[in-house]
Amino acid sequence: MRSALLFLLGASVGLAEEPHPSARFVASPDLRLAPPPDGPSFRGPLGVSTDPFGNVFVADTGNHRVIRYDEKGRFVFQFGGYGWSQGELSGPTDVCAREGFRLFVVDAGNERIQVFDIGDSSPEGTAFPFGEGRGLSGEELVRPVRMDADREGRIYVSDELCHCVWIFSATGGLVTQLGGLGEAPSRFRDPAGVAVGPRGSVYVADAGNGRVQVFDSIGNWKAAWTGPADDPLQEPTGIDVSPDGNVYVADAAAARIRVFTPAGVALFSFGGPGEDEARFHAPVDVEVGPDGRAWVVDEVRQTVQAFRIVRAVAGER
Repeated sequence: MRSALLFLLGASVGLAEEPHPSARFVASPDLRLAPPPDGPSFRGPLGVSTDPFGNVFVADTGNHRVIRYDEKGRFVFQFGGYGWSQGELSGPTDVCAREGFRLFVVDAGNERIQVFDIGDSSPEGTAFPFGEGRGLSGEELVRPVRMDADREGRIYVSDELCHCVWIFSATGGLVTQLGGLGEAPSRFRDPAGVAVGPRGSVYVADAGNGRVQVFDSIGNWKAAWTGPADDPLQEPTGIDVSPDGNVYVADAAAARIRVFTPAGVALFSFGGPGEDEARFHAPVDVEVGPDGRAWVVDEVRQTVQAFRIVRAVAGER
């Protein structure tokens, strides 16, 4: 007689195990965020992040603002507005709420990262401003797209114009640069999402090359994933590492979220082109919260939606 054990992927904070041969995964739509009651609807949102308490932050790119929701998806406040002064934003493309009580915002139109206090949205100042006109070889954010922070506070920023990932110290000093234009291992073409795993591995969504590249904590190249031969990655744009170590990839061109083990084994995927709430048009970013829910930003549908991921393992009694 067979029995089934159901549990949420986010229930364990240990590193992910290899999938059970009879494992089956189901992604169920759980919650869709509503735009602020006193403001415009989402306009081309591109980024989402959660803090350790489950609060959700959305980079509403076209409206030049960041919106905060609580763990139940209720609107809390918004901040930003178009401009180039401290606290103002121009086309923010990503947010990162991992490090302490500070919120990092990729202020792409202003070629900078700004830092805000998560509690009240007050700006702490521009963390990593870089002057204009020094070219691609200088220590300059040219077209920052996404970012992440590790447990030591180091900052990782993807830059699609210089086809690289910048790594900064917690105080904003340049540590190193990964990549450069190309198709060879360790090179990028239009890198988008970047995420840091629990053991320090750095995962980069190499969108233009249709792959995920993996580096160790000091920037040495480790591997490249393209997905299964009969169903390869098409245009990975967003990436995140779940609490159990699995790697979630937003494949915008395929309209799906793909999930890999830490070793790069394709585990499952969900979504696909379509109009119902379980499908996507262009999922450009994904974030796995502390409760294991996967938050997906669909730029074309202009939605931010949570999915609960359940694993069912059948075994002999």
